[in-house]
This record gives sequence, C-alpha cells and structure tokens, in this order.
Amino acid sequence: MITSSLEPTMTLRDVAVVATTTVVVTAAILGGAFFPEPRIVVGVLLACSLGAAIGSTSDRPAPEEWISLGLVFWAVAAAIAAAAAPLAARETLTVWLVAGSLFFVARRAAVRTARMSLAVISVGGAVVALGVFCEAMGLGGIRVGGLLENPNVAASLLVVSLPALLAGDARPGWRVAGGALMASGLFLTGSRAGLLALLLSAAFMLPRGKPRMAGLLTGAVGVAAVLTWRFVSHPDVLAWFRPAIWSAVLRLWAHHPLLGVGPGGLVDAAGVERLLHADHVGQHQFLISYAESTPLALLVQTGTVGLVIASAAVFTWWRALRRGEGISKPFVAGLVAMVVMGAFHDLLTIDVVLWWWALFIGLMEAEGKPTATDSRTTMGVGRRVVVATAFAFVVLWGIVQPAWARWLWRSAKPSVVLMARATRAEPWFDAPLEWRVRDLLQRTSWSWSCAAEAISRGESAVRIHPGAASLWTVLGMAHTRVVTDLGPWPDSVKAARRAFARAVELEPLQPWAWLEWARLERNLGHNSDAIELVRRALEAEPHTVRARLFLARLELDRGDEDAARKAYLEALRSARLRARGGLSSYERELLGAPSWQFREIGQAVQ
Repeated sequence: MITSSLEPTMTLRDVAVVATTTVVVTAAILGGAFFPEPRIVVGVLLACSLGAAIGSTSDRPAPEEWISLGLVFWAVAAAIAAAAAPLAARETLTVWLVAGSLFFVARRAAVRTARMSLAVISVGGAVVALGVFCEAMGLGGIRVGGLLENPNVAASLLVVSLPALLAGDARPGWRVAGGALMASGLFLTGSRAGLLALLLSAAFMLPRGKPRMAGLLTGAVGVAAVLTWRFVSHPDVLAWFRPAIWSAVLRLWAHHPLLGVGPGGLVDAAGVERLLHADHVGQHQFLISYAESTPLALLVQTGTVGLVIASAAVFTWWRALRRGEGISKPFVAGLVAMVVMGAFHDLLTIDVVLWWWALFIGLMEAEGKPTATDSRTTMGVGRRVVVATAFAFVVLWGIVQPAWARWLWRSAKPSVVLMARATRAEPWFDAPLEWRVRDLLQRTSWSWSCAAEAISRGESAVRIHPGAASLWTVLGMAHTRVVTDLGPWPDSVKAARRAFARAVELEPLQPWAWLEWARLERNLGHNSDAIELVRRALEAEPHTVRARLFLARLELDRGDEDAARKAYLEALRSARLRARGGLSSYERELLGAPSWQFREIGQAVQ
C-alpha cells in the first residue's frame, strides 16, 4: 500500500506496537509458547518489542491503569503471604504484568497502527482456525486444538479474532472467507462456551429488531443441536464436575477470604479439595488445576480485595470508554465473547489468551478514536528509559529465566551436573532437587554422606516450594531412611514426622505420605500407630494395593491372622482391577505392588 504524503510516517512506537502484536500472534501460531524452547524466544522478543513500545510512550497511566497496577501489587503481597509456590507466583504475576502493558501501549496506538495490528491478529486467527481444521480432518473428529494444546485455548483466540476481522479494512470477500474459516474452526474445537460466545457476540453484530431476533433463534437452535450431538458423541466428564469445582474453589476462598491462596497457588492449595470419582479405581485422582471460571480464579488467588480492585479497574475503564466515541459493534461483540469464555474457563494462567485479549481490547479502543491518544506527554525520556528497562528485566526474570532452567533440565538425561546447572540457572526451580533426593533414596546402601546430601537437597526443595506435598514426602522419606539404615536418631525421627505431617496436611486425599509415615512408625516399633496411618491411606484410596499388603503385614506382626488374611484378599481383589482398560498412570500406580510381596504375605496367611 502506498501512503499519502499527508499521512504521518510510522514512529518507533508504531513499529514497536505492530512488532509486539506479531510476537503474540507468533506465540499462538507456535502452540501458545507453553514449552521451554518457544517460551524463551517469545519472552526475549516481548522484552525487546514491548519494552521499546513502553519506552516510546510518553503518556502517564490513566486512572484505570493505576488501579490495575494496584492489583498487581496486591497480588505480590498475596503471593508473599501465601508463601506456597514462589516460582509459579512469579511467572503468573509476570504474565499479568505483560497483559497490562500490552493494553497500555495498544490503546495509545495511532489509528493506522491499530488497524495494521488488528489485521495481524485476524491473520493469526485464520492460521489458528486452519490448524484446527487440518487437525480435525486428520483425526476425523472434533474437540481439537489445532496448533494449540487445548481446544478451549483455540476457541478463546478465535472468538475475538472474528470481531477483529470485521473491524478491519479487509475487502468484503476476504471478510466472508476469513469469517467462515474462523467460525468453522470454532465449531471444530467443540468448545461449548465458544459456541455460546459466538452466538451472543453475533447477536450484537446484527441490527436490532426482527433481524436480531431471527438470528438469535436460528443460532440458538444450531448451537443446541451441536451441543446435543457433542454430549452424545464426545462426552466430557468435566462438564458435569464444573459445579463441584466451583464449590471446591469457593471453599478454598472461604479459608483465605482476603488474600486468597496467592497467584499460581491454586494447584497446591487444591490438594485438600480433590474431587471424588466414586466409579473410578482412583477415587481422588482429579486435582483442581483450574478454577473453570476466570472471576473465581481471581477471587481464590487474590482474595476479595483483589477481585474488588479488578472490578474497580474495569468499571473505571468502562465509564471512560462510554464517554468517548470508540465503541463499535465488533468491539462490543468481542467483549461479550470474552465475558462468556471467562465465565466458564480459568484463563488467568493461559499466557497467550490474556495477551491476545489485552491487545484486542486496546487496539479496538485505539481504532475507534479519531486521533492517537498522545495528549498527556508528561513523562520525560530518562524516566521512560528507566521504566522500559525495568519492565524488560522483569519479563526476562519472570518468563525467560524459568523457561531456560526447564530447558536445561530437559535437554539431557538427569544427572548431578545437570541438576547443578538447572538450579544455578533458576534457584527457585525444585524439580532437579526432588530428582536428586529420589535418586539417593534408590541406592541399596546408605552412608552419612548420602543422608546429608538427601536431607540438604530435600530441605532446599521445601524451602523454595513450601506448598508441594510431594517434596515434603520425599524429605520425610530421607529422614526415614536415616532411621532405617543408620539408627533412630531423635532429630531424624522428629524431622520425618514433621515432614509427613505437613505432606498429609497439604494432600490428605492421597495415600503415599500416609503410607510412608506408617513405614516409619513400624520401624520404630509403633505398630498400632502404623495401622492407623495405613487405614487413613485406605480411606483416601481404598484400592491402594501396597497399603493393603502392608496392612496385612502389620496385622501379622501383632498376631491377628484373620485380619491379615482379609487385608490380603482385599489386595488381590484390587490387583485384579489392572485388567480394566483405560487406566490412568495414577490408577496403575495404585494397583501395582511387587510380586514378592504377594508371595511372602500369601504364604504367611494361608
């Protein structure tokens, strides 16, 4: 396109906004940048392009932006108070900060820059839809994600890509073709919320009166037919568990009403609220990783105060927007689609969706204004450079550094050397430390040097990730190994009990910590305590074969052969469930036990 001499040339900020939009769209096309390698590249590019955009923007933040920044500061305080998952909190907060910065620079873009960036988003949405289409054709069904690992992520991008296409300057033919492709891709994701979002956003695009009513009725019938077919041909248990998830999340919030469980802390906190699957082998295998609702996710992670701050920011922004003239039908359609998707899906930790949406909102606001919003030029160059540099550092620290450590750790077979490199690259990364403790525990004989290293590594792991029950369990196992191999030193006994108590406090519905604690008590000669702990493990998971066999051994130790025989027969009945198809790895672990244990206990009870 040849620009007129009357049109202003593109400034550094214009170039940076388009470049940043391209980076976010590329991240989506690459699969969302969930894996370390693309995440490193995307993080570096975002630090550069978005840092340049911030550094070339002289406007001070608007009132709603100051309020949003207050939410980030409150979330930092919540993360510090929770002290459960520092690395997850750091990554989550960085993602939120990037999303807010994208909105900050996008809404200040010139009209031409905004339209160019919206065109990039439209092209990205078309590529995502094409990926969904190709995957559906290859697999011969729906419920696919295309280039993304989750169909709902693809749907979340497509529901705003379609309004972005309609708001641009594309020719009518291209709009029809692109819109049909995106709508088809949205259908093939099988996302119920996506279909509902498409229906409601289309209603806001149609003229009022009979056309809108006819469109709504036709769309409702079509969506109802698709959903009915979807439930029959592709049943999804999560749909029925969503009310239970919401109830569990609200119970978590009730225990931390003001501060919440901290950003990124939902997974650790949800250990006490695992959902029951009574018809499965593993009754408590489902851990709530997402709140299945963005407002609920914000509420449980930042507490009531965080939700109030976020609501105040949205209200202030909407009032300011209503006073202007930049609200178009595609803009409203996109906002409606976001509300619907956010109501049924937790998107607070889905980086690419937050960034895509933040760009869409900001660019649509800028596109509807007659001129660029560059009227409050109150920030000097020096201050802008400092802010941009600080922002780039935070992005590199919060996104790139953890991804770099994970890439190092996955780049080769685990070893002590690799562990040292990964923990040096990211001191808050606990996976290498857990591996080292488990590796030492697998040795047939122990020395004081092995014990010292295992305990040191285990304590370092729980110090950097206090909310992980598995880390407390392996620390307790290390102290138990000291008791077993090197003698019942009082400090080791006390430390082991303390570690197991913390593990079962975090994960009371998993059998492993209860079982390991029972082994410790048996080694100390406390059979009654060991039996009680094994029974707690079986209350959590009745089909834990190793727990049944261990209970039989404990009953034999105290001379109750009838109880031992009963526990052994229960273990056999549970072990036969291995013949079932479709068992998860967790269920296979529950049903597994060494053959020598069956032989040894079987001979003793017969």
